Amino acid sequence: MKRTLYENGTVVTMDQRLWQADALVTEGSRILGVGGHEAMTALAGPDCNRVDMQGGALFPGFNETHNHLSMYAVCRKNAYLGACETIAQVVDTLRKHAASSEDPIIVGYCYDDTLLQDGRQISRHDLDEVSRDRPVVIIHISVHLAFLNTRALEHMGIGPDTPDPEGGIIHKDADGKPTGRLDETAWFAISDRLGSPDPETYVDLLDGAVREFNAQGITGVHDGGLGLEGMPDVVLSAYRRLEAEGRLGMRVFLSALPEIFDRMQPEPYTEMGDTRVLLGGVKLFVDGAIQTETAALLAPYADRQDWKGKLIVDPEEFEEQVARYHRAGHHMSIHGNGDAAIEAIITAMEKAGVVGSDASPRHMLIHCQMAHRDQLLRIRKAGLIPSFFCKHIHNWGDRHQKIFLGPERSARIDPAGEAEAMGLPFTLHVDTPVLPAQVIDSIHTAVNRVTRDGKVLGPDLGVTPYGAVAAYTSMAALCSRSENHRGTLTPGKLADMVLLDRDMTTVSPETISATRVLQTIVGGETVYSA
Repeated sequence: MKRTLYENGTVVTMDQRLWQADALVTEGSRILGVGGHEAMTALAGPDCNRVDMQGGALFPGFNETHNHLSMYAVCRKNAYLGACETIAQVVDTLRKHAASSEDPIIVGYCYDDTLLQDGRQISRHDLDEVSRDRPVVIIHISVHLAFLNTRALEHMGIGPDTPDPEGGIIHKDADGKPTGRLDETAWFAISDRLGSPDPETYVDLLDGAVREFNAQGITGVHDGGLGLEGMPDVVLSAYRRLEAEGRLGMRVFLSALPEIFDRMQPEPYTEMGDTRVLLGGVKLFVDGAIQTETAALLAPYADRQDWKGKLIVDPEEFEEQVARYHRAGHHMSIHGNGDAAIEAIITAMEKAGVVGSDASPRHMLIHCQMAHRDQLLRIRKAGLIPSFFCKHIHNWGDRHQKIFLGPERSARIDPAGEAEAMGLPFTLHVDTPVLPAQVIDSIHTAVNRVTRDGKVLGPDLGVTPYGAVAAYTSMAALCSRSENHRGTLTPGKLADMVLLDRDMTTVSPETISATRVLQTIVGGETVYSA
């Protein structure tokens, strides 16, 4: 087996025992050596393959620890609305998609009302302009809301007399008729009825989604919420088929919705190792999103003094659920944005006796957007790993400040820098399909904390460039108990790597976003090349 020598660049190991090196050698799927060029050339041997890094920097591959890759694969066949700035553009985009799609239900995704210049929310009447005969459903960028036209409401059996489900809202106008907006569980209850691609088509959609992630330097993901896409068995089969055919260019740690997890009954795992697909955890939800005012807060929203949001679970039932999964040794990834939701999660963990240890399932607190300092200290004590969605700051920070939270609370969102300062392991994520899987932009925002309008929210809460990269590499590996196999460029570990055009840990922080991915390598094989 030929060895491969990576030379003429910088090797950033993310292993503090050897911070940087001149060259790296792989053999098969693993790293054989890291060190000076002369020693590595000798180790590689005269017949080795040589990769000229052209002055770039080789890092451990990025591990995106919270996204919905399997759901995004389905989205790829639908209408993308993330660039629409008016309701008219939304309608026009959907019309064009409908003209080329034979799907019985017209679906759009990444609808972002924060971009709209109309000064109002979209309604079923607007979506009726797309089609009055076919159901039309658009999914909000937060994935916590959806908007339906009149035909879709009829198709889903939603009318004036339909009650709100527990943890959800069916919005109605002054006459008691549905406006078309469904919040949280009201939307989740019908999300699996949008129509699914056939299994063969889905394999190709998933393959394309994986390749898109590879182009961003991503070599591993935590796909959170198997079942949200409405076809968990098809998804799991597709992942395993891509793996069997040698087409799965990343390592996938799956967390399933409770009902799916309980049905599939996976055994608790000890470490992910070199596995490509592992159903290793359960995904729980406690609240919604701040920008939709469905997150559960301890104090009222700035623009609605009578509204704090609410938990979408019964606290006692949630605590029992957490205790049950923890006793069984199963990993949990739990969604919590608001500080009341975060409090509920920490309290449930404390009551379940969760403490930090090497044997811990390393439960994750997903988003953790409004965590207070005292909550972070309790998170550290319990051995939980918070995963921050710092792109909130860029995309919605201005609205958080002006509308939802006010100046003081908005300055503290996604306090990753505070976690770093107290030695609390944390990760970063972009929650695709909420936002594109752009890791470098995520790192840039975590460091700089700049909003769309150019404001800096909480400058003292910025992460160091090294810490932000660690959140996607060495610290990310902890979440799936993979630190013995991934996360650093250390001899013996898997050759999951990304070659960048610069060392993001040493450049000026404001230039991080200009970094380009040149190659992505998984198990020693190049899965993306610019």
